[in-house]
Amino acid sequence: MNRSLAPLARRPGASLILCAVLAALAGAAQAKRPSLQPALQGEIETEGDVDALGDVGIEALDPTASTDDHSVNTPTSWWTYTNQTAAQVSSLLSSKGARLVGLDIYGIVSGAPRFTVRMVRNSGAYAVPGWWWYYGLTAADIATQLSANNARLIELKPYDAGGGVIRYAAIMVSNTSTAARAWSYLVGVSSAQISTHLTNSGHRLIDLDTYVEGGVKKYSAVLVANTGTDARSWQWWLNQSPANVAAKVASFSGRIVKLDRNSDGTYNFIQVKNTGSNNSAWWYQYGFTSLTDLNNYALQVASRPVDLRTYVDGNGVRRYDAAFIDNANNSTRRMRSVFGANFLDANGNPTRGIFEGYLKLVGGAVKVDLNSARRAETASSLKALHLLTSMQRVQAGTDTLASAFNYYEYDMSKGKDACPDPAKEIPANLRTNYNFETGLDEMMRISDNRTTRGTVLRYGGFSAFNTVAGNAGLSGTTLRHNIGCAYANPATGKYSTSLRNDTTAADLARIYEGVWSSTLLTNTNSARDEFLESANPGMGASARIQAIIDQEAAALGKSAVAASFGGVVRTWSKGGSYGTCLPDGNGNCGQRVIIRSGAGLMRLPIKVGGQLDYRTYSYGHLISDTPVPCFEDYDTPGTNCQADVDYTNAHGNASAELFRDEIRSALQTW
Repeated sequence: MNRSLAPLARRPGASLILCAVLAALAGAAQAKRPSLQPALQGEIETEGDVDALGDVGIEALDPTASTDDHSVNTPTSWWTYTNQTAAQVSSLLSSKGARLVGLDIYGIVSGAPRFTVRMVRNSGAYAVPGWWWYYGLTAADIATQLSANNARLIELKPYDAGGGVIRYAAIMVSNTSTAARAWSYLVGVSSAQISTHLTNSGHRLIDLDTYVEGGVKKYSAVLVANTGTDARSWQWWLNQSPANVAAKVASFSGRIVKLDRNSDGTYNFIQVKNTGSNNSAWWYQYGFTSLTDLNNYALQVASRPVDLRTYVDGNGVRRYDAAFIDNANNSTRRMRSVFGANFLDANGNPTRGIFEGYLKLVGGAVKVDLNSARRAETASSLKALHLLTSMQRVQAGTDTLASAFNYYEYDMSKGKDACPDPAKEIPANLRTNYNFETGLDEMMRISDNRTTRGTVLRYGGFSAFNTVAGNAGLSGTTLRHNIGCAYANPATGKYSTSLRNDTTAADLARIYEGVWSSTLLTNTNSARDEFLESANPGMGASARIQAIIDQEAAALGKSAVAASFGGVVRTWSKGGSYGTCLPDGNGNCGQRVIIRSGAGLMRLPIKVGGQLDYRTYSYGHLISDTPVPCFEDYDTPGTNCQADVDYTNAHGNASAELFRDEIRSALQTW
């Protein structure tokens, strides 16, 4: 049952220790007992015994979220929202087909809590037999609802509802079928009481929160029996500085699954050992200033938040902390490593701009999805939208390729690469030497910014293109400026990111897939064929792709077919490249950045019954706003900006690596 329930009426009641230990515990084997550590800052510092690994059996990542979602790295859809009313949360859950897996209190508004929440799609590995969520509960209410639902807790959040009155928000799952667990929970307790309970129960913590009631620091906790498939080597720590958190994670080879912030800036946290078959890529970060920043971080490294906390810091700034686990398939993990070698910093964080990779079998599954929905500037790759818009007009019969075409010369020295400045669109600069078809061909073939601007003038501005993007389902795409100007405003000479043309790797790929599959263009008036003819068709693999073909063919013992295979690869594509500036406070060049991108179609040859056939893929890849100290002059021999060259080459190599797994699969049919 997939629903959220209204809060129970508030009833008076003291916050007492409440332990719900299911009958299943009686026959459960107990894990090695945690040991008490010396007190720090007045609190008991407790940990699961580091040597417990041999006593808990073979540890492994959870294949499903039947216990909780902390150690599940099967890819799934997920969402986070903040400052939401209960009604808004319920509406979002319904629209997304999701369930809650985590929540925090954003604040109290007019006596009612606002929530920060984590959701996952309630299907596949993350489905549970039933679930519920509540807020405004007393300690007694928790027990009542658990009994009524035959449920167990996965999240329990105490909060001050006003005037020092403590209430609880809770997420419960049905404790039946494959989700049944021996478990327990505690509210209104001290750290010493938690330690005692751990010793007596053989359980481990999966949720831990602290709060103050009547001037006394108290804790709530949720636990499961540390046996069977739920067995983990684990630790819990209280009142740790960020530096101490890092040290304890490193010494334990741990993975944080819960991170609770104290008012003094220290942390309580739970970690499990992240080794052997329980190993997963994971991350944690403090102090995001927006949930958007947190989500961008998660998506850039192809992860999913497993814990999310929000608070207002000592300077009055809203902050977010989170722990994340891998949310990628094998091919996406590989591409994360390929991009990450150059575009993640020494700490493994995405501070070197945006990078994206997307690969999809046309009419089939997504093969690589690395941050593919992040809006970013892609320079001339977005000219595919101008081509699509034009060809839809041709298909509809409202425009013809043989008709006259107007464009302007903006800077004779820069020619096709000039920034189209509307102030220079005067009769003396008008050019009419192309018909419409040639103008489109030049837009795609030599990436002519002048003829690209000509299509914008032809259709009355950017709105026509944005309408086509919206109708095509390109939800991450917005055209705002003339391609060729980047972030510079030719009227003012200033830079502004408000001029950014937004699109995504996935949106660019969708254009090409939609054309290939005839969902965005049919061949009425030859519109589909003309699009593909303009989109730089190619026969034969590029040097980078051929190198991968050679490597994979050799590994398969098929080197003899590598050249033949590469010779019949087919491609359609459009790339993009900028060197521009992020503005300083005055709109001047504050930070030089580069943008590189590409998108299109690739057909890889396969053999079916000994006959040549193809698998067709749509793709997109990019780096955007990558900081550099200088720009390379690619028209001058030699290298004058090594950073630009290195990043450009890294992107080029990644663009080829995107296809490695599918090349291997295709070669296996030869």
